[in-house]
Amino acid sequence: MFRFEYTYPDYELLVEAMAKKMNARLKEGWLFMPEEYAKGYIRYLKLPNGMQVNIINCTATTDWYFHRIKSEEEYYTLRFDHITVPDKLEVGVGEELLKRKNEVFAVAYLTSSVNDWLYHAAPGTSIKGVNILITKEELGRQLGIEMMEKILPSYIALRNKSVTMEPLDSFYMQLLNEIMDEEPDTPFPELHVMNRVQLLLERFFNRIKDRVDIADVESNFKPEDIQTIIEIEKQMVADFSGKPPSINNLSRKAAMSATKFKNLFKAVFGTPVYEYYQQRRMQKAAELMKENKYSVKEAGLKVGYTNTSNFAAAFKKQFNQLPQDYYVNLNN
Repeated sequence: MFRFEYTYPDYELLVEAMAKKMNARLKEGWLFMPEEYAKGYIRYLKLPNGMQVNIINCTATTDWYFHRIKSEEEYYTLRFDHITVPDKLEVGVGEELLKRKNEVFAVAYLTSSVNDWLYHAAPGTSIKGVNILITKEELGRQLGIEMMEKILPSYIALRNKSVTMEPLDSFYMQLLNEIMDEEPDTPFPELHVMNRVQLLLERFFNRIKDRVDIADVESNFKPEDIQTIIEIEKQMVADFSGKPPSINNLSRKAAMSATKFKNLFKAVFGTPVYEYYQQRRMQKAAELMKENKYSVKEAGLKVGYTNTSNFAAAFKKQFNQLPQDYYVNLNN
C-alpha cells in the first residue's frame, strides 16, 4: 500500500514529499511514478494568476490511501475527478464516506481544509484529475463578495448533506482532456492550463449559484427530504435497460409533489432530472464499451436503446463523438 498523509496547502511541497517517499525523481514539477506504485504521473503548476494546480493521470498498481488532515488554516480545493473503479473506491469528506464499486466516478466538488479529505483506491483504479488550490481571498475574487458571503455558506451547508458532487458532463470532460493532452515540451504550458482552469472555475461556480438559488426557493427542505432524493437517484441509475422513469412515478416514490421533486432534485444534483439521467446513461454506455465486453449496438441495448441511430445521436451529444469512433479509439 502507498499511504500518504499531509496538511500543507502547497502542491509543490505535496509533490516533492510524494517523490521523496517513492524514491522517485521530480523534474520541473512532473513526477513520473515508479510502477510499483502506479503507471502515469502527478504534476503541479503554479499559474501566473497565483493559483496552484495539481494534475493526476495514472493507474494505481497497489492500494492507495491519500489523506489530507484538516487544518485551522482555511483554504479550498476544487476537485475534478474522473476515476474508473474496477474494484472499490472510498472517498471521505469530513465525516461522510462515499463508497463506489465497479463504475466510473466522474464528479466535480469543492472541499475545505477545515474538514478531513481522503480517498482509498484499489489496484487497477484509473485516475484522471485536476485539483485547484484556492485561498479564501482568491475564492472571494472568483465568486465576488456577495456570493462569497451569502452563497458559499449555503453551499457548505448543503455539502454536509452530500449534495454537492455533480457529474462531469461533456464540457467538463473536454477541458480535462485538453489539460491532460499537454506535454512537458508544450510552449507556454502555464498559459495552456490556466485558460482551461479558468473555464472550469467559471462553470463550477456559476452552477453553485444556480443550485443554491434553487435551494433557497424551497427553504422548507428537510434533511430527510434530501436523503430521499439521494435514494431515488440511486434507484434511477441502477438499471438503464428499461424506459426512463417518469417524473410522476419518481415523485410518488419520494412521496412529494412533482414540482417539489424536480426542484429538490436539481438543488441536490445541480442538473434537471432527465438531463442528469441522460448524462449517467451515456456514462454507463461508455463504461460498457470500455470493458471490451460489448459492441456499440450491445452497449446501446444495455442502456435502453433499440434504435442504434438514436443511441448514436445521444452519445454524440454527451461526448462530442459517435459511439463507433469512441469504440474504435478504445481498441487502437
